[in-house]
Amino acid sequence: MNQKILFILIISLFFSACGKAALNQEKKISPEEQLKLFSDTKFENNKPTIWDVGDTTITNEDRLDLFEPKVRGIQGGYVGVGSTQNLSLAAWAKSEWIWLMDFTKIVVRTNRVNIAFLQEAKTPKEFRNLWENKSEKEAFALIEKFYENDPQLPDYKKAWKTSKPFQQKRFRTDDKVFKKRGTKLWLYDQENFDHIRNLALNGRIQAIEGDLRGPITVLSIAEQAKKMNIKIRSIYFSNAEEYFTLQGQFRTNWTSIPVDEKSVVIRTISVKKYKFPWAEDSDFSTDRGFHYCIQPALNYQQWLTHAPDTLKVAEILDAGKTDKSGFTLADGLPVIPNSDATANKTGKSEGSDSSKSSDGGSKK
Repeated sequence: MNQKILFILIISLFFSACGKAALNQEKKISPEEQLKLFSDTKFENNKPTIWDVGDTTITNEDRLDLFEPKVRGIQGGYVGVGSTQNLSLAAWAKSEWIWLMDFTKIVVRTNRVNIAFLQEAKTPKEFRNLWENKSEKEAFALIEKFYENDPQLPDYKKAWKTSKPFQQKRFRTDDKVFKKRGTKLWLYDQENFDHIRNLALNGRIQAIEGDLRGPITVLSIAEQAKKMNIKIRSIYFSNAEEYFTLQGQFRTNWTSIPVDEKSVVIRTISVKKYKFPWAEDSDFSTDRGFHYCIQPALNYQQWLTHAPDTLKVAEILDAGKTDKSGFTLADGLPVIPNSDATANKTGKSEGSDSSKSSDGGSKK
């Protein structure tokens, strides 16, 4: 090869490598910048609903242990609806950032109370004590300490009083579950508790108002996660999807979430029991049990991209692998309309970059 051409080739490769290195360097974001971006998440201002009552501030899903092997150590970001069941899932996943969102104001306010309690309670027992009848004075003092300048301060105190008997009921139920199954929920394992507490102490948990089908919260979470250079690894819907078809703004929202091959959608359903049997002891706390389901998030985004607007969650489970234990791995592929083909086998959705790191600057 001509020496001049060889020299030009070497120089070109050198500058190409330098350019790639510079690009990778630009993508590194400091923890401080990540925290600022996380804190700047925008959210909806939801109207009060008939669901703004005490029993919505706790879960009635009693077999969360079925999820533990599927989420263990996947890290990344966490987005979930509801209350403290999220903290068990996030503890098992070792999530690094937690967005708790809900369409009911009382759940959001109760979650904010719990975030305050986490920053003071050093053990699960101390945390639980803050929900006892005798602890009202101490609980209110902590709420005032952390939300002194928040105009919703009186609402947080009201949320504590409204939620208190239901929190106590959930603790009693979890005691029974732990005794029978040894499930290491976040309040039954100091290491799990410490992980969640450290996130709270470092401002990495926030409770915000949001609608799964709303135009602001989910899109803002997606935008901030991308800017933070993290992937959302855990998406927890509870059984919300069974109440509506998966179309419109919902699709726009959840196909915008940055995910990768480790990311999962975590859900339950209670409908069609004949087809999706309730897990044993899933009706421990109520007369309604649940079927439990995990789905790769990339696969879910393919369903949202290719399935008709009439899509319901049961159709996704239909295409998966269901067993008699009350669990489904929803890994089936959607049929593309007007085609005999199915979505590509990777389940990778357009706009999701599974080749990028999701560590946000931390080692995985």
